[in-house]
This record gives sequence, structure tokens and C-alpha cells, in this order.
Amino acid sequence: MCQKKITPRISVIVPVYNAEKFIPRCISSVLSQSYQDFELLLVDDGSTDGSLQICNMMGGADERIKVLHKENGGVTSARRMGVECSRGEFICFVDADDMLSADALEVMMGQMREDVDIVVGGESDNKTITGNQYVDLLLQKVTTLALWGKLYRKNIVISSGAMDIRPEINIGEDHLANVKMALISDKVVCISAMVYSYIDNASSVWRTRSWSLEYEEMLRMEMKAVLSDKIGQFSESWYKFQLYIIYDLIVHRVKFSYKREWIKNLFEDRNRYHLSLREKIVKTVRWPFLCRLLLVSGLRIKAVIKCI
Repeated sequence: MCQKKITPRISVIVPVYNAEKFIPRCISSVLSQSYQDFELLLVDDGSTDGSLQICNMMGGADERIKVLHKENGGVTSARRMGVECSRGEFICFVDADDMLSADALEVMMGQMREDVDIVVGGESDNKTITGNQYVDLLLQKVTTLALWGKLYRKNIVISSGAMDIRPEINIGEDHLANVKMALISDKVVCISAMVYSYIDNASSVWRTRSWSLEYEEMLRMEMKAVLSDKIGQFSESWYKFQLYIIYDLIVHRVKFSYKREWIKNLFEDRNRYHLSLREKIVKTVRWPFLCRLLLVSGLRIKAVIKCI
């Protein structure tokens, strides 16, 4: 049972799975925040190493920490339990192998107003946009897709069904969750402040994943279902989202046929969208080997030109 006590403003939720090497520094980065009105929920997702013991030990030394334990079910199910047991008005997700900057919660809370639902850290510039504009950025992958590095109003997390994602989706679940929340958000504040330290873990799910056409098509259908009857409203961004799937298939050497129905329809679309160099190459070059070669050389040339 989740006991309800004095309500903190923010609930920091950390899903934990076999993270004994990283979790102490992650916890320490949260506890040392300049903004102190928070609770920290550590959700052990059936770890088989010493993660749970470390969480219990550090939790016993600080009353702001609540340790939850469940059978292994994946990161989304762990986050869902954290949200269900949270008491804060706002939610901040942190991965067990990463850290918050010392003033992360203070900086993000400083941007929260009554009409703001999400604060996004680490962006290229400071701006306030609508939820629909944020959907466009997410679909075109020109903003951070992860759930970390952000502050969410809790009622948006719950009412959007952001944590209601199929357990088979273990890559791209953050992307889907963010789009779900953006679709029902009023305003989103983007800030350039670096509020989060992402640690590139070689043993992470992302780093150890196997790319396949079947998975990418499943993810595409999930995103289509999330957009539902609003998909026409985001036609350009949806088009570019699908082009990015083709790009991923090509650069990761996944075999596919340009005759597949959705791919065929994508390339037959006579749109007049403004495409990036990468998107133009993916759309016009129908030989994966040549396309991959052009993508590598073309993007390198573009990077050099920017530096001149």
C-alpha cells in the first residue's frame, strides 16, 4: 500500500534494475538538490544484483526516500508504480545510471506556472511553445525524446496514459510517452540550462539492442495509434518521423523492401515539405548501400561547412 503523508511538491522517480554500480551517485545527486521540497521514489524492478540492498540502506538514512520493489516488468512498469505511489504535484524521472545537476529541480520549478505542463531542460534555446508545437519537435526528433531532464505536471502524466505502454515496447517508450503528454498539454517551456547528466552506459538497453524491421514497424504503428485522429494535424511531422525510421533501418543495415505498403506510400507522397539533407537523401536514393554512403559523407560535409 502507498501511504499518504505530507505532500511534497515534486516526486523524483528512479526505476532501478541491476544498477548497483551507479545508483549511489544517482541517489546522492537527488538528495543534494538546492531545491529540497521533494520525495525520492526508488522502484526496484526485480534486480538480481545488490541494487535493492543499496536502495534500502540509503533509504533508511533519509526519510525523503521511499523504496518500492516489484517483479521484473520493464522500465515503464517501474515508472508506473512510482507515479501511482507518488505524492507530489510534479514528476521528475531520473534513470538509475544518470545524475541530476545540483540545481536541476530549482531551475525547472522556477519555470513552472499555472498554464505550464512540461519544462524541458537542455534545449538549444529558451522558448515557450504549445503542446502541439512540442509534438512536432518530438516527431521530427529535434528535441530530447527521453523522459529524463524534464519536469511534468503529474495530472498530465496520469490523464495522458503516458505510462500505459505495451511491455513489448522497451525501446522508444519514452518517445511515445512524451508525445502522449504533449498532445494534451497547454504550454511547454524549453530551457537551455543543462539540468541532467546522461551517462552513456555500454550495457544499457539502447546500447545492446538488436535492430529489426519488425520492431521498427511495431513502433511506427504504436505512434500512429497515439496520434490517432489527430494524425492529419501533424502530417508533415508524421511524414518525417517515418522517414527517420527508414534512415535508422539503412544506417543499421536492416534489410527491408521499398515495396512494403507504408514505405511505398511514403515515397509516392507528392508533398512539398521542406526536407533536411538527411531526409532528402533517404527519400531520393533507393539503394541502401549507396544511401548509407551518401548519408555518412553528406552529413560530414555539412558539419564541416558549419564549422567554416
